[in-house]
Amino acid sequence: MADVNPMAMDSAMFQLHASSADKTLGSAESTMRRDGHSEADLENASMQFESLLLNFMIREMRATVPESTLFPPSMAQEIFTGMMDEQIAGNMAQNGGIGISRMIFNQLKETK
Repeated sequence: MADVNPMAMDSAMFQLHASSADKTLGSAESTMRRDGHSEADLENASMQFESLLLNFMIREMRATVPESTLFPPSMAQEIFTGMMDEQIAGNMAQNGGIGISRMIFNQLKETK
């Protein structure tokens, strides 16, 4: 195996998550149009999308910090850090985030 580009893998993972978030937003919008109910579903989908974007932003910011040579990074540490970033992003999105969720919700609500 040749060199593996971690940025390409991160980009691929982001695209995979983004496509699933697009499906979530699309299904929430179509369900709202079809059933005529549940703005809560649309709000939840937009919050999940913002959480995904915040998680990507946190991960990219963390990648800019130089790693310490005192303790070599382990697989367990990488897994824990990834899960912690995901939780932080989720909490940020639930508590208002950076406003993307509200903008998406308002935009999709108007198309109803």
